[in-house]
Amino acid sequence: MKTEELYYQDVHMTRFTGRVLSCSEGKQKGTFEVVLDRTAFFPEQGGQKADRGTLGGRAVLDAHIKNEEIVHLTDGPLAEGSSVEGEVDWERRFDFMQQHTGEHMLSGRVHARFGYDNVGFHLSERETTLDFNGPISAEVLQELEEEVNRAIWQNLPVEIKWPEKEVLKDLEYRSKIELTGPVRIVEIPGIDRCACCAPHVDSTALVGLLKITEAQNYKGGVRLHICCGLRALRDYREKQENNDAVSVMLSAKRDETAAAVRRLKEKEGEAEHRASVLGKRLLKALADLLPGPEASEHAFLFTEGADGNAMRQTVNELVQRYPGVTAVFSGNPESGFNFAMGSAGTDLKALSGELRAKGFRCGGSREYLQGSVPGTEEEIRRTLADLLGTVTRP
Repeated sequence: MKTEELYYQDVHMTRFTGRVLSCSEGKQKGTFEVVLDRTAFFPEQGGQKADRGTLGGRAVLDAHIKNEEIVHLTDGPLAEGSSVEGEVDWERRFDFMQQHTGEHMLSGRVHARFGYDNVGFHLSERETTLDFNGPISAEVLQELEEEVNRAIWQNLPVEIKWPEKEVLKDLEYRSKIELTGPVRIVEIPGIDRCACCAPHVDSTALVGLLKITEAQNYKGGVRLHICCGLRALRDYREKQENNDAVSVMLSAKRDETAAAVRRLKEKEGEAEHRASVLGKRLLKALADLLPGPEASEHAFLFTEGADGNAMRQTVNELVQRYPGVTAVFSGNPESGFNFAMGSAGTDLKALSGELRAKGFRCGGSREYLQGSVPGTEEEIRRTLADLLGTVTRP
């Protein structure tokens, strides 16, 4: 690396001075790419976002490696040849160190137990995700979570080593890629040994806590979302606040909110079933009020609040009575109408093009269409009358 990497000399270094070797305009307007002879800013690599902070009074928006140099993206220019002071955002750096060391501990235990590899890692301000190339049950994830946290509280050292080539070839360690040149090894005795380029905490106790917040089936394996340290505390606080709010709304104890929500969902299901039964009865009553097929070959019902099943069922029944086109519209002029349309004798698929030309949004088959349409009942009826001929109003 042409740029001296101060973060490897002292991970706690937040202030440093460096000489500006070059400064050029960035790809984004108002940004500049600055190269120093030395830097404490860790650049984006290995799935981890870069450090942030300031450089010569300018905000450092990003940092990346290009041609063995670390390029700092700043929001203003810096004079070439000048000596500038940099300051790394320590809160962000320490947060990332907590997440990354916690990730190593969990990945190490997964590898030891199953032999799975960590085939994907992403660490940003918003999330930390780990992808393993094999499945892990919810019960085992709980066991691993507890195992890792017990190791965290043992205050184990996090050791950084640069083994000689002769030593490295006989050393067992985790690595996602084939490495050349000097290899930096991060080792937590009895827990993990892994090739890694990122800053880490000095001891596991500084990770504080590791929590698996989500597990997803992913490409034949599993993707885990984790949070450590202060992130874990904030995650717990947010979930507690949400649970407290649910507890108040449902008048339930905090440890009984799930049961209360379950009862509420059951009542909601019962209410929806009753509403559906009543809706079908209402549509049937309205259908019975329609003039018979001797008065009109077409039949149209307008109502509000009908569900899709009731609408389809009513249309199917009307199709048996009327030779033309039948439809049920549910809605109001403000939000528009959903509709179900059927016919035994008219090619509705052919009719759909004419309907769409009149503002209908619909799709379906020769015998059945469904969709939505804006407007009032009178406007919709006039459109249908123009397309189909005179229609009778119930």
